[in-house]
Order: sequence, then structure tokens, then C-alpha cells
Amino acid sequence: MKIRTKFYGELEIAEEEIICFPNGLPGFENDDQFIYIHQDQAVFGCLQSCKNPDTAFVVISPFTICPDYNFELPDEKAKELGISKTEEVLLLSIVTIPQGKPNDATVNLQAPIVINTTEKKGAQIILTDLGYPLHCRLWAEKPNKAATAGK
Repeated sequence: MKIRTKFYGELEIAEEEIICFPNGLPGFENDDQFIYIHQDQAVFGCLQSCKNPDTAFVVISPFTICPDYNFELPDEKAKELGISKTEEVLLLSIVTIPQGKPNDATVNLQAPIVINTTEKKGAQIILTDLGYPLHCRLWAEKPNKAATAGK
């Protein structure tokens, strides 16, 4: 099937590439089907809505910013996503790039996107009690201690 994308024009995708977000993403509840676009070895990727070409998120692995990033996925959420092994989990964090100010880009470590790569199901999990920042500087001049606040 063909979809229009925000950054890549029109793409041909296979049905099995579609990741279902049963509840959408916070603020984008009507967008419940996405694809993850990324190049091997690339730092950044894109989570693109299959329904709305304008809904696309630049994403990055939270481990790129915070190598010891860690949290417990609630059992009910793991069950909802069909997760039984950590090997089938992909974690992503949304990058916010202010228009005209790429050096001020931030990464949301407080609300990771959890994807079961086997079942093709995803959800955004909000971690309010672990101390991870909502806006962690991507291009920090010094190591960002806020990224490890949850430790």
C-alpha cells in the first residue's frame, strides 16, 4: 500500500510494517497506525502516521541520550502489547526541534514509545515518578545530568 509522509514523500509499505497504537498517542488519539522509518546505523528515525501525512515524529533511542535508561513496564501494559520477551521491544523517544533552532532540540525521556516488534503493537508510556526529563537537551555542551535523574 502507498502512504504519503511528511518527510519522505509517498512510500510503498507492506501491511506487516504497520504498527498499531490501540489508543493512539497522547494528543494524537485518532492516529492509531504508524510506521517506523529508519536507516540501519542511523541515529534518528521517524514514526509516521499512516492516516495523516502531517503527523510524523522524529525519534531516537533513549539509550543514545541516557545509556543507563531503565524502567519497569507495568504488567498490564506488557500484556496489552503482547510483550513476553525483552528482545521484541523497541524503545523510542520523541525529539522536538524548535523551528529555526536545531541546536535547541530536546528529547522526551519521560514518555517513551514502547513497540512490540513481533506483534506490531505500540504505546506511549508516561513515567512521572522516575525523574526522567520531559525536555532533555539533545546537543548538551556538557553531559546532561538531568538525563540520569531517574537513577
